[in-house]
Amino acid sequence: MKTLNQLVRPNILNLAPYSCARDEFKGREARVFLDANESPYNSPYNRYPDPLQLALKEKLSRIKGVPVENMCLGNGSDETIDLAYRCFCRPGIDNVVAIEPTYGMYKVCADINNVEYRKVLLDDNYQLSADAILAACNGNTKLIWICSPNNPTGNLMNAEEVEKVLRQFEGIVVVDEAYSDFTKARSWRSRISEFPNIIVLNTMSKAWGCAAIRLGMAFASKDI
Repeated sequence: MKTLNQLVRPNILNLAPYSCARDEFKGREARVFLDANESPYNSPYNRYPDPLQLALKEKLSRIKGVPVENMCLGNGSDETIDLAYRCFCRPGIDNVVAIEPTYGMYKVCADINNVEYRKVLLDDNYQLSADAILAACNGNTKLIWICSPNNPTGNLMNAEEVEKVLRQFEGIVVVDEAYSDFTKARSWRSRISEFPNIIVLNTMSKAWGCAAIRLGMAFASKDI
Protein backbone atom coordinates (compact mmCIF):
# COMPACT_ATOMS: atom_id res chain seq x y z
CA MET A 1 0.00 0.00 0.00
CA LYS A 2 0.96 3.65 -0.26
CA THR A 3 2.19 5.31 2.92
CA LEU A 4 -0.33 7.20 5.03
CA ASN A 5 1.52 10.40 4.13
CA GLN A 6 0.56 9.71 0.51
CA LEU A 7 -3.04 8.73 1.32
CA VAL A 8 -4.16 11.28 3.89
CA ARG A 9 -5.30 14.71 2.70
CA PRO A 10 -2.42 17.17 3.33
CA ASN A 11 -4.56 19.56 5.40
CA ILE A 12 -5.65 16.67 7.64
CA LEU A 13 -2.09 15.36 7.96
CA ASN A 14 -0.95 18.80 9.15
CA LEU A 15 -3.95 19.42 11.37
CA ALA A 16 -3.24 20.43 14.96
CA PRO A 17 -5.89 18.67 17.08
CA TYR A 18 -8.02 20.74 19.41
CA SER A 19 -6.88 20.28 23.01
CA CYS A 20 -9.03 21.16 25.98
CA ALA A 21 -7.96 21.68 29.58
CA ARG A 22 -9.62 18.37 30.46
CA ASP A 23 -6.94 16.66 28.35
CA GLU A 24 -4.00 18.85 29.35
CA PHE A 25 -4.58 18.41 33.09
CA LYS A 26 -5.63 14.78 32.99
CA GLY A 27 -4.97 12.93 36.24
CA ARG A 28 -5.22 16.02 38.42
CA GLU A 29 -8.08 16.39 40.87
CA ALA A 30 -10.43 19.16 39.76
CA ARG A 31 -14.08 19.89 40.41
CA VAL A 32 -14.51 23.24 38.66
CA PHE A 33 -13.59 23.78 34.99
CA LEU A 34 -13.82 27.48 34.27
CA ASP A 35 -12.31 27.06 30.79
CA ALA A 36 -15.42 25.17 29.66
CA ASN A 37 -17.94 27.42 31.44
CA GLU A 38 -19.55 24.34 32.95
CA SER A 39 -22.07 24.69 35.74
CA PRO A 40 -20.76 23.41 39.11
CA TYR A 41 -24.21 21.90 39.77
CA ASN A 42 -26.31 19.00 38.43
CA SER A 43 -23.46 16.46 38.47
CA PRO A 44 -22.67 14.41 36.42
CA TYR A 45 -24.71 15.97 33.59
CA ASN A 46 -22.93 19.32 33.94
CA ARG A 47 -19.67 17.92 32.54
CA TYR A 48 -18.59 17.50 28.94
CA PRO A 49 -17.86 13.84 28.23
CA ASP A 50 -14.36 12.48 27.70
CA PRO A 51 -13.56 13.32 24.04
CA LEU A 52 -11.54 10.11 23.75
CA GLN A 53 -14.25 7.90 25.38
CA LEU A 54 -11.55 5.89 27.18
CA ALA A 55 -13.81 4.22 29.75
CA LEU A 56 -16.12 2.95 27.00
CA LYS A 57 -13.22 1.90 24.77
CA GLU A 58 -11.74 -0.16 27.60
CA LYS A 59 -15.01 -2.08 27.96
CA LEU A 60 -15.35 -2.56 24.21
CA SER A 61 -11.73 -3.69 24.00
CA ARG A 62 -12.50 -6.67 26.22
CA ILE A 63 -15.56 -7.60 24.14
CA LYS A 64 -14.09 -7.01 20.68
CA GLY A 65 -10.56 -8.25 21.37
CA VAL A 66 -8.99 -5.08 19.96
CA PRO A 67 -6.61 -2.75 21.88
CA VAL A 68 -7.93 0.68 22.80
CA GLU A 69 -5.30 2.39 20.62
CA ASN A 70 -6.75 0.62 17.56
CA MET A 71 -10.27 1.93 18.10
CA CYS A 72 -12.21 5.03 17.07
CA LEU A 73 -15.82 5.62 18.12
CA GLY A 74 -18.37 7.59 16.17
CA ASN A 75 -21.91 8.94 16.31
CA GLY A 76 -23.17 5.77 14.66
CA SER A 77 -21.29 4.07 11.82
CA ASP A 78 -22.38 6.93 9.59
CA GLU A 79 -19.92 9.29 11.28
CA THR A 80 -17.01 6.84 10.87
CA ILE A 81 -17.95 6.46 7.19
CA ASP A 82 -17.96 10.23 6.72
CA LEU A 83 -14.66 10.58 8.60
CA ALA A 84 -12.99 8.16 6.18
CA TYR A 85 -13.96 10.45 3.28
CA ARG A 86 -12.87 13.57 5.14
CA CYS A 87 -9.49 12.10 6.08
CA PHE A 88 -8.49 10.45 2.81
CA CYS A 89 -10.45 11.91 -0.13
CA ARG A 90 -9.75 15.27 -1.73
CA PRO A 91 -13.08 16.73 -2.92
CA GLY A 92 -13.42 16.86 -6.69
CA ILE A 93 -10.16 14.92 -7.21
CA ASP A 94 -10.21 11.49 -5.55
CA ASN A 95 -12.65 8.63 -5.98
CA VAL A 96 -13.84 5.52 -4.16
CA VAL A 97 -14.96 2.07 -5.35
CA ALA A 98 -17.79 0.06 -3.81
CA ILE A 99 -19.72 -3.12 -4.45
CA GLU A 100 -23.30 -2.75 -5.70
CA PRO A 101 -25.90 -3.20 -4.30
CA THR A 102 -24.76 -2.28 -0.81
CA TYR A 103 -25.38 0.10 2.10
CA GLY A 104 -26.55 3.44 0.72
CA MET A 105 -24.67 5.70 3.14
CA TYR A 106 -21.35 5.14 1.33
CA LYS A 107 -22.83 6.87 -1.73
CA VAL A 108 -24.54 9.60 0.33
CA CYS A 109 -21.27 10.51 2.07
CA ALA A 110 -19.44 10.47 -1.27
CA ASP A 111 -21.95 12.97 -2.65
CA ILE A 112 -21.73 15.18 0.45
CA ASN A 113 -17.93 15.24 0.21
CA ASN A 114 -17.88 15.73 -3.59
CA VAL A 115 -16.06 12.44 -4.19
CA GLU A 116 -16.61 10.30 -7.29
CA TYR A 117 -18.35 7.01 -6.38
CA ARG A 118 -17.61 4.02 -8.63
CA LYS A 119 -19.94 1.00 -8.45
CA VAL A 120 -18.90 -2.59 -9.21
CA LEU A 121 -21.80 -5.01 -9.54
CA LEU A 122 -21.84 -8.24 -7.55
CA ASP A 123 -22.15 -11.43 -9.60
CA ASP A 124 -25.26 -13.64 -9.88
CA ASN A 125 -24.42 -15.20 -6.48
CA TYR A 126 -24.10 -11.75 -4.88
CA GLN A 127 -20.34 -12.19 -4.59
CA LEU A 128 -17.61 -9.66 -5.32
CA SER A 129 -14.80 -10.08 -7.81
CA ALA A 130 -11.48 -8.75 -6.58
CA ASP A 131 -10.28 -8.37 -10.17
CA ALA A 132 -13.35 -6.31 -11.11
CA ILE A 133 -12.96 -4.06 -8.08
CA LEU A 134 -9.26 -3.51 -8.70
CA ALA A 135 -9.93 -2.83 -12.39
CA ALA A 136 -12.28 0.00 -11.40
CA CYS A 137 -9.49 1.73 -9.45
CA ASN A 138 -7.02 4.30 -10.69
CA GLY A 139 -4.30 6.44 -9.16
CA ASN A 140 -6.84 8.64 -7.38
CA THR A 141 -8.83 5.81 -5.77
CA LYS A 142 -8.40 6.23 -2.01
CA LEU A 143 -11.07 3.93 -0.53
CA ILE A 144 -12.76 0.63 -1.34
CA TRP A 145 -16.03 -0.14 0.46
CA ILE A 146 -16.91 -3.77 1.22
CA CYS A 147 -19.92 -4.60 3.39
CA SER A 148 -19.77 -8.18 4.73
CA PRO A 149 -22.29 -9.57 5.57
CA ASN A 150 -23.67 -7.29 2.91
CA ASN A 151 -26.68 -5.02 3.18
CA PRO A 152 -29.13 -5.73 1.49
CA THR A 153 -28.08 -9.13 0.10
CA GLY A 154 -27.36 -10.66 3.51
CA ASN A 155 -24.40 -12.81 2.47
CA LEU A 156 -20.76 -12.85 3.51
CA MET A 157 -18.24 -11.78 0.91
CA ASN A 158 -15.72 -14.45 -0.12
CA ALA A 159 -12.80 -14.01 2.29
CA GLU A 160 -10.20 -14.99 -0.32
CA GLU A 161 -11.45 -12.28 -2.68
CA VAL A 162 -11.50 -9.68 0.10
CA GLU A 163 -7.94 -10.63 1.05
CA LYS A 164 -6.86 -10.29 -2.59
CA VAL A 165 -8.22 -6.74 -2.59
CA LEU A 166 -6.43 -5.98 0.67
CA ARG A 167 -3.09 -7.26 -0.61
CA GLN A 168 -3.22 -5.63 -4.06
CA PHE A 169 -4.95 -2.29 -3.46
CA GLU A 170 -2.62 0.60 -2.58
CA GLY A 171 -5.21 2.58 -0.65
CA ILE A 172 -7.58 1.97 2.27
CA VAL A 173 -10.08 -0.92 2.32
CA VAL A 174 -13.08 -0.41 4.59
CA VAL A 175 -14.82 -3.65 5.60
CA ASP A 176 -18.19 -2.83 7.15
CA GLU A 177 -19.12 -5.63 9.56
CA ALA A 178 -22.31 -4.11 10.95
CA TYR A 179 -23.91 -7.57 10.71
CA SER A 180 -20.92 -9.67 11.78
CA ASP A 181 -22.60 -10.69 15.06
CA PHE A 182 -25.04 -12.75 12.98
CA THR A 183 -22.30 -14.99 11.57
CA LYS A 184 -19.69 -17.36 13.00
CA ALA A 185 -17.11 -16.30 10.43
CA ARG A 186 -13.85 -14.84 11.70
CA SER A 187 -14.04 -11.06 11.98
CA TRP A 188 -11.62 -8.96 9.96
CA ARG A 189 -10.96 -6.88 13.08
CA SER A 190 -8.87 -9.82 14.37
CA ARG A 191 -6.51 -9.25 11.42
CA ILE A 192 -5.90 -5.51 11.58
CA SER A 193 -2.28 -6.10 12.62
CA GLU A 194 -1.83 -8.12 9.41
CA PHE A 195 -3.25 -5.47 7.06
CA PRO A 196 -2.09 -1.87 7.65
CA ASN A 197 -4.62 -0.62 5.08
CA ILE A 198 -7.82 -2.05 6.60
CA ILE A 199 -10.54 -0.26 8.55
CA VAL A 200 -13.22 -2.49 10.07
CA LEU A 201 -16.58 -1.02 11.10
CA ASN A 202 -18.89 -2.37 13.83
CA THR A 203 -22.07 -0.99 15.38
CA MET A 204 -24.24 -1.32 18.47
CA SER A 205 -27.39 -0.79 16.37
CA LYS A 206 -27.99 -4.29 14.97
CA ALA A 207 -27.46 -7.48 17.03
CA TRP A 208 -26.95 -5.47 20.22
CA GLY A 209 -30.33 -3.77 19.82
CA CYS A 210 -29.01 -0.34 20.85
CA ALA A 211 -29.76 1.79 17.79
CA ALA A 212 -30.90 4.72 19.95
CA ILE A 213 -27.47 5.33 21.47
CA ARG A 214 -25.91 5.88 18.01
CA LEU A 215 -22.59 4.11 18.63
CA GLY A 216 -20.37 3.12 15.75
CA MET A 217 -16.90 1.62 16.01
CA ALA A 218 -13.90 1.67 13.66
CA PHE A 219 -10.92 -0.64 14.18
CA ALA A 220 -7.63 -0.04 12.37
CA SER A 221 -3.89 0.40 12.80
CA LYS A 222 -2.85 2.90 15.45
CA ASP A 223 -1.51 5.19 12.70
CA ILE A 224 -4.88 5.29 10.91
